[in-house]
Amino acid sequence: MHRFTLVGLLGGFFAVAGAAQDRAVVTEAEFLSVLDETHPAVRESAGAVGLAEARLVAARTLDNPVVEAVREDPAGPIGQTDVLVSWQIPDVARRPEIEAREGAVGAARRRLTYDLLGYRLAMREAYADWAVAAARRQRLALQAERVESLAQREVVRAERGEASGLEARRLGLAAATLRSRVALAAGASERARAEAAAWHPGLPADALPVLPELPDAPSLDGADVRVRAAEADLAAAELAQLATRPIVASPEVTVGWRRQDLTPGAVDGPIFGVAWSVPLFDRRQAARQSAGAGLEAARARLELAERESTAARNAARSNFARLSAALAEAREELGATERMLDGADAAFRQGEAGLTDLLETHRSVTEAELAVLDLHEAALAAHRELERLAASREGGPGS
Repeated sequence: MHRFTLVGLLGGFFAVAGAAQDRAVVTEAEFLSVLDETHPAVRESAGAVGLAEARLVAARTLDNPVVEAVREDPAGPIGQTDVLVSWQIPDVARRPEIEAREGAVGAARRRLTYDLLGYRLAMREAYADWAVAAARRQRLALQAERVESLAQREVVRAERGEASGLEARRLGLAAATLRSRVALAAGASERARAEAAAWHPGLPADALPVLPELPDAPSLDGADVRVRAAEADLAAAELAQLATRPIVASPEVTVGWRRQDLTPGAVDGPIFGVAWSVPLFDRRQAARQSAGAGLEAARARLELAERESTAARNAARSNFARLSAALAEAREELGATERMLDGADAAFRQGEAGLTDLLETHRSVTEAELAVLDLHEAALAAHRELERLAASREGGPGS
């Protein structure tokens, strides 16, 4: 970064920070450090993975056997005791269902990874908004202080008869206008800080942010995790449809022991039975229709994910390159702003320039520096989009 950027654009911000050494300075890295597994947003998103894992456990769990004891003792010479154990044998759809649930768990974990990336980017955005708002406030405050100093000096000169009272009043009006803008900027800065504090509850009330530097563009090589998640969803949908093909349920097996009490004596022996559900009416038509609709939806989601991935990658690269180049060019143009203001002040004091020229110079410099701040903010947002795409690639920092 060019040295004039720190002097011209952020000089006021660091000057104020240096004057208030007791105030905590929070960098972007420190702000992001609170995003871990204990953060409420992370815990909330992890619930989807837990739900998918619970469904996998349910698919793997076999049905419980049913134990039954029956005693028949009608009036007469015969009594009967049956002890039975029945168990539903797993059907052929169990294996595809387990595989589908395993795929759903993988997809849920990929989505959690993507959610965590989204939280990180949201925190970066909140921090950048706070830092830009604070820098804008400090820049306007410095400009207001400078114009206020000029106005007070002109008031003294007017009282001595060395300057026009009209010029002093015009400078006072310009200073009042800047103070109003400072008040508005202060409100925006406090709102941005409040939004940042929602992500970082332990943020000190008097903390100062540091405007982040514009990083280099990350690599966008590798497959998009969102596409991989859509592919996993499609595979799970295909397995779910496969599980609906068998229409004959597995049999229910019953084994037991029967004892018949006779008069006189008794007889006993084993019992074995098999029962099937005959698919006469319900042949899983609804399940197949539902699985087919889910499969078509999964195919459509994969196609959309592939299209969106390609379009987003191309747009993000182009946008960041354009904004970073514009920011570098704007910084070059603002390389001599402090000297320009000093020269305008000196020319006005020596009578070589009028008040209109002085005020226009101050206004132009202020608006130009605020515009560079806006451009810096937009470039940071473009880089966050690149980071989102890079981290969502396989092998990226977020994969």
